[in-house]
Amino acid sequence: MGNTKLPAQDTYIGDVKIFKADGTIETPVAVAAGTLAASTAGRAMMATGYFDLATVKAKFGADSLDNAALIQLVADGAFNADAATRALFDDGIWTRAKLASDALTHILNYQVEDLAMGADIADRVIFFAPTGIDATIVSASIIPQGDDAGVDDTNTCVIKLSDGTNTIVEKTYNESVGFPDAAAEGSLGTLDEDYVGLAAGEKLYLSVTNGATANPPAFMLQVVYTIADHA
Repeated sequence: MGNTKLPAQDTYIGDVKIFKADGTIETPVAVAAGTLAASTAGRAMMATGYFDLATVKAKFGADSLDNAALIQLVADGAFNADAATRALFDDGIWTRAKLASDALTHILNYQVEDLAMGADIADRVIFFAPTGIDATIVSASIIPQGDDAGVDDTNTCVIKLSDGTNTIVEKTYNESVGFPDAAAEGSLGTLDEDYVGLAAGEKLYLSVTNGATANPPAFMLQVVYTIADHA
């Protein structure tokens, strides 16, 4: 019995063309939407290891995964607080520029001695911006460690912070602006935004100028500042 030859024709399964009339496979095979189901059977249609690095890089468009996409793809808590997860990051990966400003906040506490009546402090260096670091003063306040005496409108107590040339903040205590009570925090006031920055190598100076009878107690000077890489 002889062979029966059919006319050459394309072969379909349903609406999907699988073979061309010449017997070659249709490339690419037109797969109907939903053919690869989100199920064990559907996933089994792809071999393990199908998506190697080269394929992933080729199939995802450059810069196609933005923040919104990553939030959808990476589960909350995926980065665990354990050694294995920390090992994913090189030491020193986080630079100062990548940290939130509150993570870069520092506090300078400087003890000011109990000055004798009428004695002053003139441009005393209390801080130095290290090499490679710029500092920005955020606030300044004092915390007295006792009670003042003899401070009035004629014999004032003036506390000043400067960069050696320009005044950053200055507070004058007199009869209407009383010296803070012992252990009470007292702000030195609004800073001059033009001079709050101390570039690497610059210094912060403290001055206390007392009238003849002005006798402030010892106090803690507290300066809050942030740091950044030197511009």
